[in-house]
Amino acid sequence: MLESYRKYPYFCTQVMQKISNPFVWLARFRHRKGYGVHSPFAFRFITDVIYERSPYYAYSELDKALPLAMRLRRRQGLHLLLRLANHLQPEVAVLPAQAVWEKRYMQNGCRRTRFLLPWPEGTVSMCILSEPDDEATRHLGEDSVLILDNLHRHRQWFRDLPARVSFDLYDIGIAFFDKHYNKQYYKVNF
Repeated sequence: MLESYRKYPYFCTQVMQKISNPFVWLARFRHRKGYGVHSPFAFRFITDVIYERSPYYAYSELDKALPLAMRLRRRQGLHLLLRLANHLQPEVAVLPAQAVWEKRYMQNGCRRTRFLLPWPEGTVSMCILSEPDDEATRHLGEDSVLILDNLHRHRQWFRDLPARVSFDLYDIGIAFFDKHYNKQYYKVNF
């Protein structure tokens, strides 16, 4: 298995996800690759960011440094963070103190992002949370994006956010607060 993982890392990650949680994957099967999404913004975001499968320039180098346990479980989410940072180009991002790997992947997606640990004055471009934090909602403006890890434990808090467009990826939630969009909540099979 380890040898096949080195040759086909994407395949093994997908197999691990389907084996570890097959019922979730099957229940969300019809919500994949943008099927049923009518908003042009949401469809482009799902197809160009969430489901982007092209190998980015930094994947192999960053993945080599990951511990083996993280390679099997967290790699897909870390790749998504790199693509998000590359797509959104946030100026200021707030991360939890223990989010070392998340910061590395995001720095490779956008080198100009300033990472802060305490909450700054004003609004932030991107906020990553591992647990619900009501303080975060006070620092999110119209151009802000909130990413919640462990979404399956905190789904109700995520749904109650004043976000305009939300993407439920089962383990990860992504919320946009731009008032120009109609309020939508998308389930995506990630």
